Amino acid sequence: MHRRLVLPALALLALPALAGCQKVEARMVLREANNKYAQDQYIAALKKYQEGLKLDPDATFAWRSVGLTALALYRPGDDNPKNLGYGQTAIDAFQAYLQDYPEDAKVQDYLMSTLVNAKKYDQALQYVEKQKQLHPNDSRYDKYRLNVLIQAGRLEEAAQLAQRLPGPEQATLLYSIGTSAWGKVYNNSTIDAATKQKYIDLGLQAIKRALEIKPDYFEAMVYYGLLYREKAKLETDANKRLEDIDIATQWQNKAMELRKKSQPAAPAAPAAAGAAAKKS
Repeated sequence: MHRRLVLPALALLALPALAGCQKVEARMVLREANNKYAQDQYIAALKKYQEGLKLDPDATFAWRSVGLTALALYRPGDDNPKNLGYGQTAIDAFQAYLQDYPEDAKVQDYLMSTLVNAKKYDQALQYVEKQKQLHPNDSRYDKYRLNVLIQAGRLEEAAQLAQRLPGPEQATLLYSIGTSAWGKVYNNSTIDAATKQKYIDLGLQAIKRALEIKPDYFEAMVYYGLLYREKAKLETDANKRLEDIDIATQWQNKAMELRKKSQPAAPAAPAAAGAAAKKS
């Protein structure tokens, strides 16, 4: 009986030493992973980071590196299962890291952009809503939500949210909605005329409001004109079509005039140089 009691005790005494050895080994493996990453050997680096975390699960800081390495391998828009796996690995790693480092804004950006690029819009919105509940006065999460809504094509919701957001960035957010609306009409030949008209009206309203906030918004002027050109394409009345084209041209001219005014004037020739030119 005495020997049976002693052996487990010895085993328990050995556990801290074993754990310490694993932590040392984990740091060596993670250091090797850093070297692989620095040499752009991302596949090898990813395996080493994962191996290091397996040896020491408490090294949660390394989840950031796992996410960044997987993100370096991920190609948005590629539906190859292996590529989708890299995207999911990056998402899982960033979420694991944020559990212990929830205030790391940069990693939050990485997570949101990866979710959007992977078209996991609902998951992105769920994350934003959770963070908004934890930080009700942080407007950053409203901007995250707005970006997700725009990328998901939910422009009406995005426009309603943008109108409620305070601050000087509101014009930029409204401009983003307008350009997205134009892109949906200009780049998509499969949607019907009624849907195109809805996007055009939404885009015009958003950019009109952006120009009210920021009258010298060059890019907004350009897209205001472009949206009117798309509007003209849908007009069945020839006179209204010409009116839309005329409005589009007016805004294009306004944008060009603003651009000319913003360009620095050509420096005048020095007086001495002018006098020398006359003598010659």
